[in-house]
Amino acid sequence: MSASETPKPGARERMLREATRIFASKGFDKASTREICQAAGVNIASIHYYFGDKQGLYREALIQPMLEVLAHMPVPEAGRPLPEWLRDFFGALLLPLRMADSDLAHLMRLMGREMMEPSAVYDELCSRHIAPLHEGLVEMLRQRCGLAQADMGLQHLAHALTAMAHDYWMSSDFMESLSPGVARGPGAYERVLARLVAYGQALIECEIALRQRAEAPASKTRKSAKS
Repeated sequence: MSASETPKPGARERMLREATRIFASKGFDKASTREICQAAGVNIASIHYYFGDKQGLYREALIQPMLEVLAHMPVPEAGRPLPEWLRDFFGALLLPLRMADSDLAHLMRLMGREMMEPSAVYDELCSRHIAPLHEGLVEMLRQRCGLAQADMGLQHLAHALTAMAHDYWMSSDFMESLSPGVARGPGAYERVLARLVAYGQALIECEIALRQRAEAPASKTRKSAKS
């Protein structure tokens, strides 16, 4: 690309926006770089100028919007009031739902495709950006449950908490077809957030109760052995 052909300011952002939309709609293989550039109002050479190739464009189209969501995730503080922390936690995960008219809505569909058919970009996103947040969540749950070390039960709990929010990403269209207004429309975001905070707290309290019940027979056995 020559100096006279240098794209106008904002071209990169427009390309990412249109790429996310088109990749989400058609998938990587069927999405045309020419279609993306036409939608963004740029020359086809802009792909190479900004991203190197189609794979590079796809990587940025997937990772950059996801990083925007992850940037809103609260620090996993075990000493913070649980309902307050859960509200920030689910609020971050539901950001694409709250901003349904924004470009983040396309991220929901694109992530759905990636979960069905993971690419190398998805593996990178998980290992570099999502995994550290998951580990922090597990550690916070360990402290809240009063455990000496994390175990598989806490892994299940952490995934259950995130899965509740993820389902509103992946299944919002399906939810709306069954129950119009449950995931979109006036007041929907606030209703979903309030329910998930309550359900999240119930899940954590249930995990603690399950462990206490499992510990009770063991304590009785130890006392019997001593006597």
